Amino acid sequence: MGLVVLVALLGVMAFSAEAPQPNSGGIERGTLPANWITGASCPETPQFRLHEYNDDFYVLRQSACTNFEKPFLYLIFGGRSALLVDTGAANADAAGAIRDAMARWSAKHAGASLPLIVAHSHGHGDHVAGDAQLKDRPNTTFVAATPEALRFFGFRDWPNDVVSYDLGDRAIDILAIPGHQPASIAIYDRRTGILLTGDTLYPGRLYVRDAAAFTRSVQRLVDFTNGKIVAHVLGAHIENARAPYVDYPEGTIHQPDEHALELGRAHLLELNEALRQMDGHVVRRALRDFTIWPLER
Repeated sequence: MGLVVLVALLGVMAFSAEAPQPNSGGIERGTLPANWITGASCPETPQFRLHEYNDDFYVLRQSACTNFEKPFLYLIFGGRSALLVDTGAANADAAGAIRDAMARWSAKHAGASLPLIVAHSHGHGDHVAGDAQLKDRPNTTFVAATPEALRFFGFRDWPNDVVSYDLGDRAIDILAIPGHQPASIAIYDRRTGILLTGDTLYPGRLYVRDAAAFTRSVQRLVDFTNGKIVAHVLGAHIENARAPYVDYPEGTIHQPDEHALELGRAHLLELNEALRQMDGHVVRRALRDFTIWPLER
C-alpha cells in the first residue's frame, strides 16, 4: 500500500472514530442506566431519581423509601410544550421533582421555558397521587385519567382511535389500551422510537381486570407497531428479578437484582401470543420476564 493511500486511509479511520455514528433507524439515540435500584437504605435523597435518556427525554423513578410501588414517570420535551406521563405514588414531592427536571432542561436550552401537559398512563393511585400538587401549577394543562378527559388529545371513538399530538416538532401517537384500567393509554414517541405502556406491559405482574379489553388492547399495540421502529418498550414498574421467571413479592422495598426497565417489541409479541392461546379465558401464566395475572373485576 502506497504511503499516500495509507495516510489517507488512516485519516478517514480517525475521522470516523470521532464522528457521531448515524442511527440507521432514523431515530434519536439515548441511554438507559444499568440499574435503577432504590431502597437499600432509607431515607433516600432525592425522592425521585432523574435520568436523561437524551437531551429531550427524561425518566424519573420514585424512591422505594417513599412508596413500595416505586413507579416510573416520563417527561418528554417538544418545541412547543412538554408532556409529563404520570405523577407518581403517595408520600413524595412530585411537584418539586418535576420543577427541578424542567429547570435542568431549561438550563441546557438557553433558558427556554415550556408549558407543561400533565397526563397519565392510567388512573390507578400509584400513578395519580401527585395530581393535586401539579393540577394548579402555572402554565400547566392537566388531563385527568379518564376517557372523557383524554379527548384533549383528539380521541373521538374510544377505544378504537389512534390519535397523534404535536408537542412542537415532536409528534407522539396515543392508543387506548383498556383492560388493566379503563383509561389506560400507550404513547409512542416517534423521535426516539420509545413505546410507553404503563402497567399493560413491564417486567412484572401484568394485572388484568377486563380480559377481553386487555386482549384487544395488546393486539392493537401489535398492529400499531407493525413496521415501526420500537427502540424500547418502557413500562411503569419493575417487579421481576434478572433471573428468569422470578418476581419480587408485592410490597418489596429493596430489589437488589431487579430486571432492566426496558423491554422490546418481542415481549409484546410474546404477550400477544400467550393471550391468543388463552382464547378469551385469561389465566395466570408466568413468562420469562413478566407474568399475566388476572384479577376479579
